[in-house]
Amino acid sequence: MTGTPDVLIVGGGVMGLAIALKLRQASLSVTVLSRNFLEGASHVAAGMLAPGAEDLPPGPLLDLCRQSLQRYPDWVQKLESLTGQSVGYWPNGILAPRWQRPVDVSDRPDTQGRWIDAAQLSHYQPGLPTELAGAWWYEEEGQVDPRSLSHTLLTAAREAGVEIHEGVEVQGFVQRSGQVQQVQTTAGPMRADHYVLATGAWSNDLLPIPVTPLKGQMAAVQVPPDAAPAQPLQRVLFGEDKIYIVPRRNGRIVLGATCEDVSFTPGITAAGMAHLFSKAVQLYPPLRDFPVQETWWGFRPTTPDEAPILGPSTCQNLTLATGHHRNGILLMPITAEIVSDYILGRVTPLLAPFTWQRFERSTPALPVPLPTTPAMTLLATPSSPNQAPQGFEDTPLEIAGRKFTSRLMTGTGKYSDFEVMRQAIAASGSEIVTVAVRRVQTNAPGHEGLAEALDWSKIWMLPNTAGCKTAEEAVRVARLGREMAKLLGQEDNNFVKLEVIPDAKYLLPDPIGTLEAAEQLAKEGFAVLPYINADPLLAKRLEEVGCVTVMPLGSPIGSGQGIRNAANIKIIIENANVPVVVDAGIGTPSEAATAMEMGADALLINTAIAKAQNPVVMGQAMGMATIAGRMAHTSGRIPIKAYASASSPLSGRITE
Repeated sequence: MTGTPDVLIVGGGVMGLAIALKLRQASLSVTVLSRNFLEGASHVAAGMLAPGAEDLPPGPLLDLCRQSLQRYPDWVQKLESLTGQSVGYWPNGILAPRWQRPVDVSDRPDTQGRWIDAAQLSHYQPGLPTELAGAWWYEEEGQVDPRSLSHTLLTAAREAGVEIHEGVEVQGFVQRSGQVQQVQTTAGPMRADHYVLATGAWSNDLLPIPVTPLKGQMAAVQVPPDAAPAQPLQRVLFGEDKIYIVPRRNGRIVLGATCEDVSFTPGITAAGMAHLFSKAVQLYPPLRDFPVQETWWGFRPTTPDEAPILGPSTCQNLTLATGHHRNGILLMPITAEIVSDYILGRVTPLLAPFTWQRFERSTPALPVPLPTTPAMTLLATPSSPNQAPQGFEDTPLEIAGRKFTSRLMTGTGKYSDFEVMRQAIAASGSEIVTVAVRRVQTNAPGHEGLAEALDWSKIWMLPNTAGCKTAEEAVRVARLGREMAKLLGQEDNNFVKLEVIPDAKYLLPDPIGTLEAAEQLAKEGFAVLPYINADPLLAKRLEEVGCVTVMPLGSPIGSGQGIRNAANIKIIIENANVPVVVDAGIGTPSEAATAMEMGADALLINTAIAKAQNPVVMGQAMGMATIAGRMAHTSGRIPIKAYASASSPLSGRITE
């Protein structure tokens, strides 16, 4: 192993590899140790993504599974684009047939389940037994091919720079004073600053945590080559007795699985196969004529409550990610996210119910472990708002008579979830946050509940007219935004960020429509903050009609191209009598600092934070850069000269 990594992960299944990939994308050095890449539960699973069909009761585990299911399309897209390999993702829905009609067949909002009567079942899947009373239908669920997923994750991790050691068995953690000092392995001792245990069913071999193996026997059949269609089974079938049938697009059909509490007893048994095939054929009779392609077995990592163990251990530099029972493949995305976030110093509320301490209630709560490397220390402290250092006194940013300490405005769009958004905004120190009125009003994807997601008693809402193509639309939406702000407790909020953008490709603002809408809104008493091209003449005209700021773009929205219009922005700053806010195009903290050094009064940044690999840390970086740029501007830079100037005086030198 080359050098000492920031993080060493014990376990090379999908959990260990996914966590490694997330941490590597956060610029940490990561090593993964795997005893046998092929023995993990992820290689022998069926790959169902089935929080509803599993009939999990409402509570933290169902919430965790639902959150993970929502993240799957994004994970699939990223993995396949990184590697060029398919993971076999198929959101084909899951049918859970029932032989007797349930007493309550009302819709299940917690799991998006819907009852389908027997008369309609053939529309969902032909060939089911006529004796069925119906089935629960989970249209949001589906499957992934675990073997393809495992190999794709392995490729993605390697290509990202994760150091992977196969054939290395960890024999124990060497602990001292609440810290892991090193791991003892068959390849000798290995050290890191932080460690992750992700060894699944074998976790108890290394730590006294309640994870035990639960054996499952499985089989696969193949649709005959002359069959038409090539794959007659188009839905995952999930039986009442936890027997499931999972079709693949290539004609393979996976059957699973027995549940046997036999420790690590290996092998296929006649009784296990007889039970599996009889239940599967009963559920989908055409299977009786399909040739058997393969049989195998594996071991699920199971805890007493069948929920995973995630987060802190008794050692401050050892994090747990194990015990996923039947839901390991499903929980891969959310586990990677919240465990890597935890290591980076961000604790999501999703983590608390899955602490190992729930099995030892007499144990006092553990504090969040303090990072032990310089890189992790930086990443672990993004939660406090940015403040200028002592000795630097700045005037507040004043807009329409309202004063703000922070000169960084942030947006609410494009975040992976509300918790990340909240943490990123807090880390940035931003006091003004934009909200797209139209998307909130229509509950557009990613905006459901957005208005309630932030504490508006602490943050000033800046409603914006995003999505409006004409001046008339923008005026109407601005009025809605003012009412929305009132409903959320900001009775005196008459601010509006004005966007009039008819151009769907480049998202460039319409100068004529913007001026028309600004003039009307100013007459109606709005504090108008117009988003414009870097046009000095338009900026001055908008100021004259009553706008309280002008917001020239640095480059097109979301492009990350930086400040492409510096000369024009400088002219706007020089001539403006209202605050100038550089909006759009900033991609890095250095570009944010550059805009402030030019003399901009404030910045508005959304995409560069929300779509960063680590939005919370990027939020803090942008806040710090805004302050640094402002300090540099007010301090005054040295003149640029065409010749060198020694920093040490020539007089008083000692000469021979």
